[in-house]
Amino acid sequence: MNAVHTTVLPVRWSDQDLNRHVNNARVVTLIEEARLSATASWLGEDGIPDPARPRVVVSLALDYLRSIDHGPELTARVRVSRVGRSSYTVAYELVQHGRVAVRARTVLVQTDPATGRSTPLPDRVRAALEGVVVPEPDSVTVRA
Repeated sequence: MNAVHTTVLPVRWSDQDLNRHVNNARVVTLIEEARLSATASWLGEDGIPDPARPRVVVSLALDYLRSIDHGPELTARVRVSRVGRSSYTVAYELVQHGRVAVRARTVLVQTDPATGRSTPLPDRVRAALEGVVVPEPDSVTVRA
């Protein structure tokens, strides 16, 4: 298991908009697919979504650096950048043509299904996530 999970994502014909590039809303779906692949790799069965122990996205930040085209494959690099008591942060880079097209970050929170409120991450999940943390640099320069 690598701390930085890499996966190839297909860019579907239907992901395009009228401008012939991947629609910004579809990028969110691609990020979700990358996160599901990564969490399954890092957490095994604990990474499979389960309504009995839901983890929900409470924050999503995206920086679109260049357009994503239909055709050439898209590579996602995914890593855990922070683990808290009930939450963790996942950072992403979507790469096409050898260049980063999108940088993103999500914060996921473990919730109690009965109340919908945050609850501590299970010890096993926290330990696995802490084992793959790659902190974010103190400052990030974005160049389009």
